Amino acid sequence: MNKIQTIEEVVAARLCLGCGACAYASGGAYQMLDDPGEGLRPRLQPGWDAAELWPLCMVVCPAIQVDFGILDTEPKHPGWTEDFGKEWGPIAKAWEGHASDPEIRFQGSSGGALTAIAAYCLEQAGMAGVLHIRQSPEDPTRNETRMSRNKAELLAAAGSRYSPASVCEKLAEVEAASASCVVIGKPVEIAAARKAAAANPALAEKLGVTLSFYCAETPPTSATTTLLSNLKVDAAELEELRYRGEGWPGHFATRARGASDKTAHLTYRKSWAFLQSFRPWSTQIWPDGGGELADISCGDPWYEEPDGINPGFSLVVARTQRGVDVIEGAIAAGYLTLEPAELWKIPASQKGLLNKKGSVWGRRLGMRLLGMPVTRFERLDLAHCWRLLPMKEKLKSVFGTMRRILQRRLKEPYSFKRE
Repeated sequence: MNKIQTIEEVVAARLCLGCGACAYASGGAYQMLDDPGEGLRPRLQPGWDAAELWPLCMVVCPAIQVDFGILDTEPKHPGWTEDFGKEWGPIAKAWEGHASDPEIRFQGSSGGALTAIAAYCLEQAGMAGVLHIRQSPEDPTRNETRMSRNKAELLAAAGSRYSPASVCEKLAEVEAASASCVVIGKPVEIAAARKAAAANPALAEKLGVTLSFYCAETPPTSATTTLLSNLKVDAAELEELRYRGEGWPGHFATRARGASDKTAHLTYRKSWAFLQSFRPWSTQIWPDGGGELADISCGDPWYEEPDGINPGFSLVVARTQRGVDVIEGAIAAGYLTLEPAELWKIPASQKGLLNKKGSVWGRRLGMRLLGMPVTRFERLDLAHCWRLLPMKEKLKSVFGTMRRILQRRLKEPYSFKRE
């Protein structure tokens, strides 16, 4: 098995998930550029010596190594067990509910909890900013990373974005902030932010609280543009694109330039079923779908079927004491309306993520058998999750993976492709 030693080799081996941590660690020498069929990938800019940058970048890269045992969660939720932790990570407390502000609740993907927590941190907890993503003003099919500093800016970015993002590329803005900040990101981005903070005390000092969400990782830009084309929507004429939200779970909807209203094209379930089929190989071998290294994780309560009336609600999990303090502060200050939640609601709502986590063990075995490099995951019992799968799925995760690798030539080095 080849040992990965450079950022270029991470990308070539199809392990990169586009988190942007290497762009931050390199001081911008690496920039995140979009391959529409793959996602955001780092590219070294002219004039830089890659060999000098690799030690800085490799230490923060979650495609190389992640330790999932770094959170010391005490006390634990009364319903938490060791096996539950192997499946869903550490949990101190869990709630169910929604943002108290009706507008935030309506605009958010599933109750607006993340936006409400971020607003509380800015307005009541003394934090200086919230690093997250929003729709790009220049191209609604793409995202941009930004630092929001007030509720209006948070609300403008509310809702899920199923297209590539690289939150960690702007961690320098957190490091330079006047006070601690919130970072909202996909599970892999939170893992990368934790690694970056461990490598840089100046960043660690400003990393106030990390928020994530239950997530199967992001499709590339081509997924969105292909769906728009199928729906006969001209991407060049778009001013706004929403993947969901404005009710739970919402619709895939667009608004053309000059139009006053959005057109709803597909339900969330139908649009996601299409978009997720484009996800690149690196997302298929990333095991954390629940933000297990975040202080707080939020997700859809799919144990109930949306009725078209409920404007949205969320499962909210605190994984650290810091997360507990922030959520309880937001409840007391009136930003969140939450009730304690039983832990069974998590697996009942996110069955697909647990199945994927188990399948990742088999996929990694298939990769090893074919001599491909894999990420080193420490204190993460993927074999336990694999044993929960039916025999057919166990075999598929290993031998189906090997067939896919050979058929799609995934052993061949990936090369970056611009539009």
